[in-house]
Amino acid sequence: MTMNKKYFLESVSTLLSVLTCLLIISSCSKEPDELKAPEKIDSSIKLIVTKNNVPSDNYTFGEISAITKFRPNANDIIVFKADKGVFSNNSNTYSVNVSSNDTTTAFLKYNKSDIVRVTATVFNKYSKEVFVTFLTSFPTQILVSPDSSNLQPLFTSKCFIKSKLTRQNGSVSEGLLTNYYDSTANSSGGSIGTFHNSTYSNSQGETTVEYWLQDTTYHGFVFIKNYIDTDTGRVIGLNKIYIR
Repeated sequence: MTMNKKYFLESVSTLLSVLTCLLIISSCSKEPDELKAPEKIDSSIKLIVTKNNVPSDNYTFGEISAITKFRPNANDIIVFKADKGVFSNNSNTYSVNVSSNDTTTAFLKYNKSDIVRVTATVFNKYSKEVFVTFLTSFPTQILVSPDSSNLQPLFTSKCFIKSKLTRQNGSVSEGLLTNYYDSTANSSGGSIGTFHNSTYSNSQGETTVEYWLQDTTYHGFVFIKNYIDTDTGRVIGLNKIYIR
């Protein structure tokens, strides 16, 4: 019994040693994960906005400069793309040879107050992006045009008024709302009418409103006025209607 017990213990010990070895071999023989090289940070092109916060008048250009870190070959091209607006070639894509002085500039214009994303790609491989801000393009003049020069002194009398928002260069931003009011051409200068259904300016800078007479006792001229508060002050439009 003693020999059998001793033999049994030796066998168990041997088996445990074999199992331990197998586990060690198994863990050691496992192939390591594939080593990943760190991603190389591209520094071949730098993109900056050199003229920002420009009016959205479809006339004034924002400027974007791509600075390259290499000496260009004769056929090296940079491709600029904008998600809104157009470049100086009247397209939202502008391809140009890399400048020999390391800085290549693109010019972008837009007709809405918004932020535009611009990307520049070189070698069809390296790409960077920036954002150009276009501000509200306010009018410098408002032309007021009633569709009638006179009205009968009746509560049913009304006229349709169109205003044209203009500026010296370029166009006025869409979506501007003008403020209308009226005043009589006498010492009181009071209001005798109301304005309804005023619209926001469209892409042509036009806005409309309806003028309804509310005082049938007044006879004479009434001034139709409107204004827009801009970043440089208030711009006022003026015309007149004769109440018979």
